[in-house]
Amino acid sequence: MTSILPLTTEKLTIRPFVAADAHEFTLAVLESVQTVGAWMSWCSPAFTQENALEWFATCDREREAGRAYDMGMFCPVSGCFLGGASINQLSSNHRYGNIGYWVRQSRQRQGIASHAVAMLCDFGFEQLGLFRLEIVVALGNAASEEVAVAAGATRECVARNRIFLHGQPVDAHIFALTPNERAC
Repeated sequence: MTSILPLTTEKLTIRPFVAADAHEFTLAVLESVQTVGAWMSWCSPAFTQENALEWFATCDREREAGRAYDMGMFCPVSGCFLGGASINQLSSNHRYGNIGYWVRQSRQRQGIASHAVAMLCDFGFEQLGLFRLEIVVALGNAASEEVAVAAGATRECVARNRIFLHGQPVDAHIFALTPNERAC
């Protein structure tokens, strides 16, 4: 499915990572420990460029196998790395997946994640043939909740112990998007 990538609009490019992205990816992670790190355990001061390259290799394997599409978000004009966006945890039998996103701290609150969700909806429903996309948000992560709501996702429930975060299970909101109900 890599032939349908990258995803590009005038505001955002979502594409697979390449090795040359590792340095900027690492800088973005380190700048975002305070905000992104609160909700994603991998985002820590110990993150290295080697970690980035290992992650990129995992992303390539999963994408090539059709199991996950974890990619980078970039400015289409400058090429600046903005964050990560994904459809992962794909179920081929039931044709659903999970949308994930993070935006580097210096670019947060600029509509990047909302735009990425809209692009991922198009990709998931139109290119991957999915019937359902979920956004799973740890309780207390108000910024991610706002993105899910802005995307037109329906808040379905709070799932107990849904996410493993910083060594502990935490409850999470489950939001869902379907092809006919989405606002994105």
